[in-house]
Amino acid sequence: MIQNGEFYMIHEMRRRGMSITQIAEELGRDRKTIRKWLEKKEPEKYIRKEQRPSKLDPFKEYIQQRMEEGCVNARVILEEIRARGYTGGITMLRLFMQPLRPVVRSKATVRFETEPGYQAQVDWGQFSVQWLERTKRLYAFVMVLGYSRMMYLEFTEDEKLETLIGCHLRAFNYFNGRTDVILYDNMKTVVAGSDEQGHPIWNERFARFADHHGFLLKRCQPYRARTKGKVENGIGYVRKNLWPRIREFRGLDDLNQQARWWLDHVANIRVHGTTWARPVDRWPEERLKPLNPIPFEQVDRHSRKVSTDCLVSFEASRYSVPFPFVGQTVQIQDERNGKIRIYSGETLIAEHVKATGKGEVIIDKKHFEGLVSAGEGRVPIPKPKLVLRPAPEVVERNLSVYEQFLDEAVRP
Repeated sequence: MIQNGEFYMIHEMRRRGMSITQIAEELGRDRKTIRKWLEKKEPEKYIRKEQRPSKLDPFKEYIQQRMEEGCVNARVILEEIRARGYTGGITMLRLFMQPLRPVVRSKATVRFETEPGYQAQVDWGQFSVQWLERTKRLYAFVMVLGYSRMMYLEFTEDEKLETLIGCHLRAFNYFNGRTDVILYDNMKTVVAGSDEQGHPIWNERFARFADHHGFLLKRCQPYRARTKGKVENGIGYVRKNLWPRIREFRGLDDLNQQARWWLDHVANIRVHGTTWARPVDRWPEERLKPLNPIPFEQVDRHSRKVSTDCLVSFEASRYSVPFPFVGQTVQIQDERNGKIRIYSGETLIAEHVKATGKGEVIIDKKHFEGLVSAGEGRVPIPKPKLVLRPAPEVVERNLSVYEQFLDEAVRP
């Protein structure tokens, strides 16, 4: 069954003018299946099924090893794994072996060159840094254009879907466009799994993101990560050439600034060892496609109320916003690359370098300009005056009055 992620790819291929036969051949699907899904206007609601362990799971590593040794006969392997305890049938074995057969036909890796503007490759690398008093893991997002070998690099806090989408948008902005196809491995934020025939089940939200901006998703061959060797080599180049240059950094934003300098002054202007040309010189030949001008939802935004001191709180630190927004609710967007953006509706009102620890206060002095003058002309607060308590008043009377009271008191 076609999953919703593939639904968007089918309709995108059709919009590009591909015939039903061409789409079926590209995706390895039956023409009737493609026609059926093209008639649908909306994808079917995805219902997650509980994945049960397969009888073949304990033997897959052994099967792959035997196939790499040259044994591609399912019946021979069936006899061998049954001797090891396998109790399933040959059909399940053949379904597992089918996508691996093209891999083991030749052990040599044939370099696959693409036409300009056709393909980019994406992958993550992991790097360890000394972060305050502890060791922290950072993630390097790398995108490489297949034809020119132009590279984009960005360090992030995690590999989450929202982070991945944001990295794609910033890479497209760096390249001034996108390719027709982007190649991935089995990263969970892109490939949710495989169906019974071995076809990828695409992450539905990421597939909608790709469909929105007009590029197709493609997975490298299972157990064959070398099919995305351009980006693998790119990550290795980052590790060998950039990383030894980084001695210290003041935060994730500063680290990414150093990475950008390296891209512009080293990586993309060197003579590439395969093309024997500088990536920056072949880059104009890519003729990349523009993005959809309507923005796709990049990341979740967090609502916060601006306090009277012009600050908003986020992840145990506080950030300033312009003083006219005091008392209003704004939205915080964490780019996960060392930057914080703050919006009022769709208007960007503040941008900060993200705090590296807890309890920090990040302030932009411009946000307070005009605050003093705005207070001039206010009615002054009354100031009560201290007055000493006066002496009590004493009534003065004639002495004859007291004599009268005395006569009355002694009269019988």
